[in-house]
Formats: sequence, structure tokens, C-alpha cells
Amino acid sequence: MKSELTKPSIGQTILWLLAGFGIVLVLYRFLMGLGAVTNLSDGYPWGLWIGFDIMAGGALAAGGFVMAGTVYLFGGRKFHALARTAILTAFLGYLLYIFGLCVDLGRPWNIWAAIFFWNRDSPMFEVSWCVMLYTTVLLLEFLPVVFEKYRMEKFQTYWKSFVPWLIIVMLGLFTLAMTYSFIWVFVIVLVLLAWEIAMRTGVMPRDKQMPILLIIAGVMISTMYQASLGSLFLFVPHKLHALWYTPILPLLFLFSAIMTAPAMVTFETLMSENMLKHKANFNLLTSLARVMPYLLGFYLLLKVGDLVVRGAVIEAFMLNGQAVSWWMEITIGIIVPLILFLTPEIRSTRRGLLWSSILVVVGLVWNRLNVSVVGIIVQEWETYYPLWSEIFITVGIISIGLIIFKFAVKNLPIYASETTSSV
Repeated sequence: MKSELTKPSIGQTILWLLAGFGIVLVLYRFLMGLGAVTNLSDGYPWGLWIGFDIMAGGALAAGGFVMAGTVYLFGGRKFHALARTAILTAFLGYLLYIFGLCVDLGRPWNIWAAIFFWNRDSPMFEVSWCVMLYTTVLLLEFLPVVFEKYRMEKFQTYWKSFVPWLIIVMLGLFTLAMTYSFIWVFVIVLVLLAWEIAMRTGVMPRDKQMPILLIIAGVMISTMYQASLGSLFLFVPHKLHALWYTPILPLLFLFSAIMTAPAMVTFETLMSENMLKHKANFNLLTSLARVMPYLLGFYLLLKVGDLVVRGAVIEAFMLNGQAVSWWMEITIGIIVPLILFLTPEIRSTRRGLLWSSILVVVGLVWNRLNVSVVGIIVQEWETYYPLWSEIFITVGIISIGLIIFKFAVKNLPIYASETTSSV
């Protein structure tokens, strides 16, 4: 009887097999090079890994900074119970993001170079620093879960006292790396020091559980990261199709990530309820659902209004693959879920919320693939389709994330009550 209880399910077995196969392919990639496992070329240097693992993966992890900011900065205390799940997902997402980036880089052993060799004129430099710093912030935000699990009260006390000073150092160093200006570093550090001292002395209110400077750092760095991803494509106006190339691409990248955050939190919460038998707070999810029509509607206005202002509307009615993919992105990822979230009979059911959220997530992934792959303009004879090994490496990375997520949820107080949660 005991062996039956501990026997892994078919789903778990499949996940482990996919994760193991993905690791084998990653090892093969490092032994034989990118050419052995991808269909990438000079025309398509960025393929599935960048479009899905990096561009989409980073955006889907935006729930961490959106929920943390909502709870601790914008008065959304009722969503406190959802914060830990969002931060866990974001933390795992960024760790897997870094892992996937190492797989994609031609020389992954040089990934450390951005720490010491500064080039503030490069958006890739800002992206790399944002990823490093925000991953650190997510680790610091997640540590209280470990402290609570193992009753490490002293470490919790040290963490609360130490984190603000660490954040001040991190933001000061980040300012120096981005500006090369000690004057700006002095100003930023002075403001942050004054803020922290004011909270410690009682002049300003201070959160008893979470250092506010930590939340502010996470929101600021993640915001810059999401926008910087869009900035990468502003340097290649001749390479990106008119349906997606726009001066406001950084804004679209940022807002689409924020828009998808409630849907991603809803998706992961309901999937956890189905797979891990955790009872979700459905009232909180319906509250998130009421916000979605406003987010989706505003994003749709941004997208369509941008085409009108740029005079690129005609491109959406051309008979080509880019136009078809653009319409699929808009229809599946924005229009259909907008209608679903506006329908009370649908958003008031678990199944309706789940599928509406899935469509939003799919729409964001589609958008990132459109920008990084479909919308890239190359010679007519050049094509790109992901090689089977590219797909299975991506599936393997996702499987690893799901395995770790399940382990964390089962062994750590991720779904702590709102009154006891500190993240």
C-alpha cells in the first residue's frame, strides 16, 4: 500500500523523462555547437529559444513584480495570499531564463563579462544587468519562505535589517553602470539612505514584513528590463516588419507584460488547484478578472492606434504570413479573451477563468515570437523552422521548471495564509 502511495503518476513520469531528455540535448549542444541542434542562420540568428524562452519567458515572469507592487505599494493588500506564488514563478522563470540564455549563447562562458566590461550605450548591457539584479531581488523576496519553513527567526531578523542596505548598494552600482556618473550615484544613494533612515526612525510608516526598498527595486528593475527588450528592436528598423516595428515598442513590451501578469497568476493558481489539490481563493481571482478587460482594451487601443498613426494599417490586410500571424495574435490573445472577461457567466467560473487566462498567455507568447521570428525581414529564399531538438530543449526547460515548482509548493509554505505570509 505504501509503495502505491509513493508511486509517481503518469504525468510526473512524463515530466521527468522530458526534463532528462532536454538535459541530454543541452549537453549535446555544448559538445557539438549550435549548428548541431538548431536551424538558426545569419538571416535568423534568433529563433525559438530567444522568442519563447527569453522574450516570452521574461514577460510571463512579470507577475512577480506586478503582484509585489500591487500588494506593498498600491494598497492591494487583499491579494497578499497570491504574492508568494507569483514570486516563486518569477524566480523560477528568471533562473530558467538564464539557463536558456546560456544554451543559446555561442560563448556562454563569457556571460559574466557584463559585470566587469561596461557599455552603457548597449541595450543588451542594460538587459543583462536588469536580469542579474532582478534575479537577486527575487531571491531576497523568496528567502522568508525558507526562513518560515525552518523556523529561522534570527535569520529573518537579520534579513529584514540587512536587505535595505544591500538594495542601496545594488541600485547605486546599477546607476553607476548605466550613467558613468558619480554625481547621479551620490544623489540616488542619498535619497535611498534618507528614505530608509526615515522609516527606521518612525518618520515614515514602515511595513513590518517586507522592506519597501526591496519591492521598489524589483518594480523599477523589472520595468526597465521589460522595456529594454523592446528597445533591442529599435536598432534594426530595416529588419522588423512594419506591423511590429514602432517607436513605442518598449512601451508595448512593458504594458503587455503587465497586462498578462493577472492572467498568468490566475493560470498558475488554478493549475495548482487542479494538479496539487490546493484550494484557490476564487474571490481573489475574480477580482483580478475584473481588471483584465481594462488592461486588454487599453492594449488593443495602443496596438491599433499605433498602426493608424504610423500609416501601417494596410500592412494588416496584405496577403502574407506576417499579416495572418498578426491577426492571430490580436484575435486569440486580445479580442477573444476580452470578450470572455467581459462576460460575467464566463469569468464567474473556474473553467472560464482558466481558459480566458490561457488565451492571454498564448497571445503574449505569440506576440514575442512574431517580433523575434515571424516579423524578421530576410531574403526570400531564407526560412526558419525550429529543429526538433530546439523544441525538445525548450520543453525540457519547461519540464524542469514544473518539477521544481511542484517540489517547492509541496515542501515550502508557498500558500501561507494572508496573515502569516511575509512575501
